[in-house]
Amino acid sequence: MAYPAIKLQPGEKVLLTGASGRGKSTFFKLLLGEVKAASGEIHYLDQKGQVIQPNLSQIGYLPQDPQLFPGSVAENMTMFNPALNDQDLLRQTADQVNLSEDLRLWPAGLDTRVAVEDSNISGGQRQKIVLARSYLYHSQLLLIDEGTSAIDQAATREIIVRLLKTDKTIMFVAHNLTADSRQLFDREIQLD
Repeated sequence: MAYPAIKLQPGEKVLLTGASGRGKSTFFKLLLGEVKAASGEIHYLDQKGQVIQPNLSQIGYLPQDPQLFPGSVAENMTMFNPALNDQDLLRQTADQVNLSEDLRLWPAGLDTRVAVEDSNISGGQRQKIVLARSYLYHSQLLLIDEGTSAIDQAATREIIVRLLKTDKTIMFVAHNLTADSRQLFDREIQLD
């Protein structure tokens, strides 16, 4: 696969599109250091334009099929970090990613236990929980790979609108966005 030269500015919101198999997910894996490039380079720059070694744990990544861990919804949002376990903060964050209604439907709310084997949490709910995690950890770079594919169109649009109002730098892969939603991004890069 060959990629065009791509430069992201801080706070930029980029929609990454292209047919299946064009390397969008692989591009994210390259950025995260999970895959090594055969040629070419990836540089992370600080505010002065100097090349830095990024702390990859501070990059928010929402894969196509996010995995949850045995534990509560709150623990999955906080990644078991007790410093983030403030109920008001968790509810505000849930609101940001359209998870509030799901919390109201679960009898135990944030304390609902995730049954990994029994799949008591839907695909869309998993996506919202992992997206909430990136909010809680203040990830300034978000890589979202079909991260709303299991969420209905109206909720997807609300989530995108809220995400794009943040100061985060976002690369968002999606196939089925409406033309209206596509226009919300600063620009679109097609991998074809």
